[in-house]
Amino acid sequence: MREKCGSILKDLAGKKFILFVKRGNTAIILVLKLMRSLGYKQVLMQDQGGWLTYKSSSKKEKLEPVELGTHYGMLRYTKLKDYSDCVLLMNSMPGYHALQNMKLFEKVCKEQKIFLINDVTGSIGTAQAEKGDMIFGSFGDDKPINLGHGGFIATDNYEHYKFLEKNNPEYNIDYDTLLKRLNNLNRRLNYYKLIRDKVLDDLKDYEIIHRNKQGINVIIRYYTEKERERLINYCNNEKLEYTICPRAIRVKERAICIEIKRR
Repeated sequence: MREKCGSILKDLAGKKFILFVKRGNTAIILVLKLMRSLGYKQVLMQDQGGWLTYKSSSKKEKLEPVELGTHYGMLRYTKLKDYSDCVLLMNSMPGYHALQNMKLFEKVCKEQKIFLINDVTGSIGTAQAEKGDMIFGSFGDDKPINLGHGGFIATDNYEHYKFLEKNNPEYNIDYDTLLKRLNNLNRRLNYYKLIRDKVLDDLKDYEIIHRNKQGINVIIRYYTEKERERLINYCNNEKLEYTICPRAIRVKERAICIEIKRR
């Protein structure tokens, strides 16, 4: 079962080597440990829409975290023009609500000699999840691959793979269930889309952030307490979970994030 799971993930990530890990945070620590061993000093990252441990894990590995300004999590490639010989740790679907053009970032990173690490936890199953020098993702609860534990790292570089494997802590993964989750991924993504399309239509009169981008969650700005209350009532009536922003892993703006990924 492990080999079957690995084969599917190789296709999803477009890479030759797959390493299974205990959890997504383990993947982050391992790839940053590798970056330090390769001599990198700086890790660029989005200022919002990423994950809680990007910055703290960078510091733990004695790497300097540099937050780049974004448009509600969406990074513009022009932000990279002043950087080179560093790492870009990028969430290709920031806040689970808007898909980045990773093909463009892959091109720019090669030109700038920036090592591109792609967090595909939210974008897995899309073409953007295949872009980057190294790819990782989580199988945690409420993720597209919702095993409840575990994660993976993908690379084309055998030496990098062996370094990661050597430093990988012991773990146990339920590969039988993981195979089922992987085989169900497209169905789950289609289910997300059905819900998201309905929410976008129901709330078309509100200011939806990155309305026209491909995503899973829907994030809606509000300007008054009355608007906030209406949005919360909508979520309760539709039995949709939500979180209230500003929130660094979603957007740093007054907004309601409808957490479709939790369905």
